[in-house]
Amino acid sequence: MNSRERVFAALERKEPDRVPLVEWVIDEKVMEALLPGCDYFGFNDWIGLDNVALNRSSWSRDGVQFLDEEQRLFRDKWGVIRALGPESSPYPVEGPIKTPEDLKHYQPPDPEANDVIAGIPEIVARYKGRKAITAIGRDAFFNPAHLRGMENFLMDMIENPKLVHELIEVAQSHDLRANERMIEAGVEVIVFGDDYADKNSPLMSPKHFREFIFPGLKRAVDRAHQAGAYVVKHTDGNIMPILEMILEAGVDAINPLEPVAGMDIGLIKQKYGDRVAIIGNIDCGYLLSEASPEEVRRVTRQTLEIAAPGGGFCLSSSNSIHSSVKPENYLAMVETLREFGAYEESSGQGAV
Repeated sequence: MNSRERVFAALERKEPDRVPLVEWVIDEKVMEALLPGCDYFGFNDWIGLDNVALNRSSWSRDGVQFLDEEQRLFRDKWGVIRALGPESSPYPVEGPIKTPEDLKHYQPPDPEANDVIAGIPEIVARYKGRKAITAIGRDAFFNPAHLRGMENFLMDMIENPKLVHELIEVAQSHDLRANERMIEAGVEVIVFGDDYADKNSPLMSPKHFREFIFPGLKRAVDRAHQAGAYVVKHTDGNIMPILEMILEAGVDAINPLEPVAGMDIGLIKQKYGDRVAIIGNIDCGYLLSEASPEEVRRVTRQTLEIAAPGGGFCLSSSNSIHSSVKPENYLAMVETLREFGAYEESSGQGAV
C-alpha cells in the first residue's frame, strides 16, 4: 500500500496498513532545522508524509506589493487589506465592502485566472499516483467575512441578513469554480480551511450557522465531490455545537479537533467515527512548541491508542507545523507514529 492508497483508505473510514501522516503546512524553519538545505518536496519525502501539498495557506505571497512597507500591509486579489506576518496566512485588516452599496459594484476575482492552480501541475507531475495530492480551498465563511470585516459580517447576521446571503453568493461565485479547477488540475483531497470557532465556541450561534453557512458549505462539498475529490473540513476551535451540521454537509473527514479547545478526539471517534474520518490532533501549541520530546511521544502514542482502532484516522498536528514548533518535537511525533502506527493485518484493531 503506497501513501496515496493509505490516505484514501483512511478517508473511506477503512484500515490501511498503518495510520497515515498528513500536514497541510510545514514552516521552512522547522524543515531547515531537520534537513538543512532541503526544499518542501525533499523534506516531504524524507519525513514520510503521505500527502503532498502546496505548503502554504490559500493566500499566496507571490507578487505582493505593499501599501505600507513598515506595517507589511498589502491588498489581496479580493481587495482585502492584509498584514503579512511571519506565518503562512496574512491577517485580514480591512475589507472593501463598507456598505451594501459597495457590494453592488464589487467584482470578485476571476476563478479562471492562472494563479488559482499555480503550483499544482508541478506537484501532479512529481507525485501523481504516489501520494495524496492536497490543497486548501474555501467554503462559505472566510472570504465573505473578510470582504466585510469579520465583526461586521457576524453582526450582519442579526442586523442585515440579506447582505450576508449576498456576500456569500458573491464569494462563492469565485470559490466554487476555483475549488473545481484545482480538482481538475489534479488535487485529490481538498481541505476547506475556513475556521468557524475559537477555543471556547463557534463564532456564531448554531441557528445562524444553519441559516447562513451550512447551505454554502453543502454546495462546496457537493461540487467538490462531483468533481472527483475527497473533502476534509478543517476548522480550529470548539465546534461541538455545530459538528452535526458539518457532518450533515457530507464531508469525508474532520480536522484538526484542537485539544486546547476541548475537542476530545476519543469521544468524537466513538460518537462519529462511523460517519466521518478524523485527522488530528497533536497539540501544536504547548505540546509541540514547548514540551519535551518524551511528552510528545507519550501523547502521540495515547492519541494513536484512542483514535486509530478500526481505521478512519490520519495523524496530524492540531493546525500546522508552524515556526514555533520545536523540530525535535515534530520528529518525536513522527517517530512515534512509525513505531506504533501499524495495524495488525485484518485485525480491526488500532495501532499499538
